[in-house]
Amino acid sequence: MKLRFICAAHKQELRANTEKALKFCQIGFDTGQFYNDHLQWQEAIPHLGCAFEAAEILLSHSNIDNEVSCDWLAASAQLLAMNFNNLKHVSQAEDVIWMAINRLEDQLVQHPSQALWMDQYLALLYADLKIYILMAAKGNGPHLERRESVAVMH
Repeated sequence: MKLRFICAAHKQELRANTEKALKFCQIGFDTGQFYNDHLQWQEAIPHLGCAFEAAEILLSHSNIDNEVSCDWLAASAQLLAMNFNNLKHVSQAEDVIWMAINRLEDQLVQHPSQALWMDQYLALLYADLKIYILMAAKGNGPHLERRESVAVMH
C-alpha cells in the first residue's frame, strides 16, 4: 500500500520552501503527539502522516542537518505506525516502517559516511518492523486487508 498524506501540489511547495517544511513537520508531529497522548489515534494519524512526509522532504534538503532529519523521519514513522497499530491496522503500521527504512537506507547509500549514526535509527525501525511482522503472523490478518493507495490528508 502506498500511504499518502500530502498532495502533490503541497509536497512541491514544501520542497521549495524549507522553512515552511520545517514548521509543517513540527506542527504535524506536535499535533499528532497531542492526539496520541489523549488516545485519539484516528485523529493523530493525518497529522503524523504529514509530519512523516515533511521529514522525508527535509531529508532531501542540503541546508538541514541530515541527522536531525533522520531523527524526525524515524520518530514520526514510529509514532504513526504505533497509531495505526492501536487501531488494529497492523499492515499500515508495517508499511510505514518499511517506507522509513527504505528512505534511510537510500540515504545511507548516497552518504555512506553517515553509517555511524544512521545505524541507530535503522536498528530501532527494524526492531519495530519485527514486532509488526510477528503481530501479523499471530493472526491480526494485515495481509488480508485490501491493498490500495490511501490518501489520508490533503
